[in-house]
Amino acid sequence: MKTVRIYIETSFRRPAVRDGKYASALVFTSTDGDHELIVTGTEYGTTYNRLTLLGAVAALKRLNQRCHVIMTLDNYYVTNMITQENPEKWRRSEWKKAAGTQVQNKDLWEMFLAEKDKHDLVVEYSSCSEYSGKLQAVIHGEEI
Repeated sequence: MKTVRIYIETSFRRPAVRDGKYASALVFTSTDGDHELIVTGTEYGTTYNRLTLLGAVAALKRLNQRCHVIMTLDNYYVTNMITQENPEKWRRSEWKKAAGTQVQNKDLWEMFLAEKDKHDLVVEYSSCSEYSGKLQAVIHGEEI
C-alpha cells in the first residue's frame, strides 16, 4: 500500500468568520521518484475549522487508490476530533453531540468520513510542519 503524507495550511488560525483559503500538499514516492501535488481552494464567509476540513477533503479526494495516509494538521481542534473518533460517534448518533446539540460543519464531516473510510488514515498535529512555509506562500500568491 502506498504511503501518502498530506500537509494542510489555512489563511487564518483564529476563530473568526471571514473569507479564507487553504492549501494541501500530497507527498509520496512511487517507482519513478518523489512526487508532490498542491491542492488549493477558497471559501467565503468561512471559519478556521471549515477551511481545515475543506483542505482535508480536497486532498483525500485526489487519491485514486487505497493508501496509508499520514495527515499533518495545524488545527488542534480538528486533529483531536479525528483522533478521538468523534466524527464516527456523531455519525452513529445521527449528527448530535452528547449534549443533544447539532454538530457544526456536518456537511464537511460527512464528506471527510466518506473519503477517510477509503484509506488507512493517521492524523497528527504540528504547529509548523516542513511544508508550512511553502503552503503559506501558495495561499498568499507568492512565488515558490
